[in-house]
Amino acid sequence: MDDEVRTWAADVVWRSAAMALVADLERRGLAAEVMDHGAVRARNPAGEPEVGDPRARALSPGLRQEVVCRPHRGGLWWWMWSGPGRRAVSELEPLCPAANIAFAGERIARVLAVPFASSLDEASGGCR
Repeated sequence: MDDEVRTWAADVVWRSAAMALVADLERRGLAAEVMDHGAVRARNPAGEPEVGDPRARALSPGLRQEVVCRPHRGGLWWWMWSGPGRRAVSELEPLCPAANIAFAGERIARVLAVPFASSLDEASGGCR
């Protein structure tokens, strides 16, 4: 198999896994989107600062997490953590095999959980 075909096949695999993870996260009440190169960004709407509060928006980016799908003995989801400094490269930590969408979704939902979110009404979109 030549490199172009291998690259295309890898692209199809990660994109499919990313779309499945986005669907799983949305079923859990999170907002999620596919980014470039196998990355998925998830956020918990219940953790977002109020729209009309510019000070809160400046001080709190909300609850967000990115994961990326990369090959490593098959495909793996990797947590993407901020580096120690503003210009530092993101650090990667293994999360789980790319095919284990439900487990990845559960772990991401736990990281983005808002304590006492069960007291929020359904319209708020809180992660439970």
